[in-house]
Amino acid sequence: MTLQDVQLQTVKYKNIEVYFMPYLDGGGRGFGQQFLRVVKEKFGRVGHVFEYCAGPGFIGFSLLAHGLCDRLTLADVNPDAVMCVNKTIKANGLEDRVSVYESDCLDQIPETEKWDLIVSNPPHWPSTEEQYKENIRNFDPGLIVHKNFYRDIHKFLNPDGSILFQELSIATTGSDFEKMIHDNGLKIIDQFKARPLTVLECILTFKNIRKHTKEPSFYFIWSKRK
Repeated sequence: MTLQDVQLQTVKYKNIEVYFMPYLDGGGRGFGQQFLRVVKEKFGRVGHVFEYCAGPGFIGFSLLAHGLCDRLTLADVNPDAVMCVNKTIKANGLEDRVSVYESDCLDQIPETEKWDLIVSNPPHWPSTEEQYKENIRNFDPGLIVHKNFYRDIHKFLNPDGSILFQELSIATTGSDFEKMIHDNGLKIIDQFKARPLTVLECILTFKNIRKHTKEPSFYFIWSKRK
């Protein structure tokens, strides 16, 4: 598939126009925009941001557009997502500030990459392998996407770097991640609830949360090296 074969949509963050296919939106346009306030309040402007499970890069490109990072790297396992990111990079002239990898977890990323802040709206729902195959945006069988990330992230994290994941409270609790974080040389700095969704975030979020669930709420887990 090429970009000429599909109808792309766009969303604009400040001066950056982000290209995407609607099926790739796992919530980054909605609740994922909560990262803006959290990063601004807890970190301010950082050097190099990495967005894990990035999809079209709604979170990362928004952080870049709002002046909260100098450089941005993104990665996703889905080649359609990587095509969209490359389109966004080229259309906005960001080749000197943004790069992207097609990668299963962190496996295809060179260890020369070093990041100051990692952000992610990962797949939230523990699941079976069959559910994962049907919808990789939402499902994480045995939490393996999380486990593989925390296992390998030390190779890419700068000494004072931070990891900030946004999780869904009706799918997991912080205790589901504590052991995998601690067992891989990391410590939890803070765990906190996200602010209430704005009206726009709420509209976009409910399009991406399974309809039979109760109203979603989100929490952040911030971790660093021990």
